[in-house]
Parts: sequence; structure tokens; C-alpha cells
Amino acid sequence: MKKRSVVTTCMICGLLLAAGCGNTAAQTTTTTPKAESVESVENTKSTENMENTESMESVAETETAAATGWADGTYTETATGKEGDFEVTVVIEGGAIASVTIGENVETRGQIAIDQLPAQIVEAQSYDVDTVSGATVTSTGIKDAVARVLEKAAQ
Repeated sequence: MKKRSVVTTCMICGLLLAAGCGNTAAQTTTTTPKAESVESVENTKSTENMENTESMESVAETETAAATGWADGTYTETATGKEGDFEVTVVIEGGAIASVTIGENVETRGQIAIDQLPAQIVEAQSYDVDTVSGATVTSTGIKDAVARVLEKAAQ
């Protein structure tokens, strides 16, 4: 009787093992086409993403140019520094900030802002640049004057 139950148990285990092996072969056959299919889909998505990125960059460039919409010309505004007022002249060419020039002034500690900010504003194409440490009043005066110029140039 014990032999029979051992044999029966072995046969059941063998059948289960065989059934499991059969499914593995079927899964392997089914998985291979899916893997190729997934790779194909991923390649297609990658190509679409590249096209979308290029398209988005083009749209962003167009929107930036349209958003600035600054009229070409030379604009001058008065800035208030620590030691008094001075003129800030901004030249717009092709809808972009071409130059920022600071007129005659008597700034002493603010001279570092006068030396640094114009180039930073041109590079950033914005008055929204960092204030120069130690020359906060002069920096703020320059940035405010450029902001007013850009507002005029946008109308």
C-alpha cells in the first residue's frame, strides 16, 4: 500500500512537472514575438519623442521671439543709484537686447554693478538678473530702468 501511494505521488509530481515544462515552452514562443513587438514600439516612440522635442524647441523659439516683441530702437530711462540719478540706454535690434549702456554717474560702491549688469542683461535678454552684492541700490536702479525700457519697447 505504501508503494502504491509513493508511486501515485511520483506520477502526480511528474505530471505537474511535465505540465509546467509544457507551459514554459509555450510562454517562450509567445514571449519572443512580444519582445520584438515591444522593441519596435519603443523605437517608434523614441522617434516620435525626438520629433516632438524638435517641434517643441521650434515652438519655444517662436514663442520667445513673439513674446519679446520688442520694437527696435534706442531707449533711455533714468535710474536711481546710491549717489544719485543716471541714464541707462538700451538698444533693441531684431527684437532682442543688443546693448545696455550706463551714462555718466557719480556712483562709487555701485560701480561694480555698472560694470557687470549690462553684459548680464544682454546675455539673459532680461532685466531679471542677480543683484550685485554690495551694490544693491545701483543694481536695482539699473534693473528697474531696463524693465521700464522693455515695457516701452513692447508697446
